[in-house]
Amino acid sequence: MPFGKKVDAEGKEIDFDNIFYELIREPILHAGLKPIRCDEIESSGSIHEDMFEHLATAAVAVVDLTSLNPNVFYELGARHALTKGVTVLIRKRGGATPFNIQDLRIIEYPSENGRLSESRERIQHFIENGLKSGDVDSPIQPVLEKVRAAHDQSRRIEELQQITYRLRDHPSKAIEIRTGDLRKWLGIDVWVNSENTNMQMARFYDRNLSAMIRYHGAKKNVDGEILEDTIAAELAEKMKGRESVALGTVFDTSAGALAETHGVKRVFHVALVQGVPGEGYRAAREMVDTCVERCLRRMDAEPGRSAGWRSIAFPMIGTGSGGEDVNHVATVLVGSVAGYLQREATSPIEQVILMAWNQNDLHACVRALDETPTTEKSGGAA
Repeated sequence: MPFGKKVDAEGKEIDFDNIFYELIREPILHAGLKPIRCDEIESSGSIHEDMFEHLATAAVAVVDLTSLNPNVFYELGARHALTKGVTVLIRKRGGATPFNIQDLRIIEYPSENGRLSESRERIQHFIENGLKSGDVDSPIQPVLEKVRAAHDQSRRIEELQQITYRLRDHPSKAIEIRTGDLRKWLGIDVWVNSENTNMQMARFYDRNLSAMIRYHGAKKNVDGEILEDTIAAELAEKMKGRESVALGTVFDTSAGALAETHGVKRVFHVALVQGVPGEGYRAAREMVDTCVERCLRRMDAEPGRSAGWRSIAFPMIGTGSGGEDVNHVATVLVGSVAGYLQREATSPIEQVILMAWNQNDLHACVRALDETPTTEKSGGAA
């Protein structure tokens, strides 16, 4: 708001200090907050920086539009851009309202000689209700949310997309990038599951691939209740009572119910992530190449060769709870797969699928394949 006595848009003098002390201050104190005007900010730093900090962090901002002051409108725009609410707009009754804010709720107060009690009460109710509800009163924030969502590279890709690269010397062999939910892709022979060295699958409803494989591979009744924890039980049996296995170990289990619902023939569980007491899990980045190589060799060995395993899907192993950098993983994955298929020309493997969960995964895989001299892009979206 302006300070001191100023002339409004109609040429009438208004004492804005009186408006602050007689109208605005009491409702703010009643809400248990401390009223601060910009001229009261005490700091050795930049007044503009301090003002923006208050606009961004204050629980409530009160904006007096009466004088149509450019500084006030600039600060209102900053407030709307920086936070969702609570922003209280006030003006002298009968004042003009610029077109851009005509749809916003504005509390009017009478002239300086009028009674302010009703306006004080309305300001108090607006503050109290805004703090309780947490509603968004900034017209800019919903737009910003859409912009952030559109540019959030870590958001899951919902669209099913397939980008195919083929080996230049062996065009019958393809490395494919696929986006979207893995559960929507049918007919992939082998799914690779990145696990910890304890081979303990995630809980059924965790948001990761291990949990999804465990849940959808379990035997359930018609109501969706778990009757048999099929894949996790098989994996536990493979452990034979051991607490952990070495990094790079690969165990394969059946696909459980995924065999019938998705045509999955086998699940490979790779020990790439190791628990660190007090710190959680970390991926062993030096073992990515080893895990990929061992999975592909297992595809080529019995019983896979006789069973006709031709396709295998790799997630960006180690980038979830393991925290590994997706660009590093994609580079190693692509290099390992392309190198293996180039060396093993007689391998029955026809498709190696890289699952891109989000835009970061997709960009990393595309970049790695574009930079691999033995592969060339041969297909677009499908």
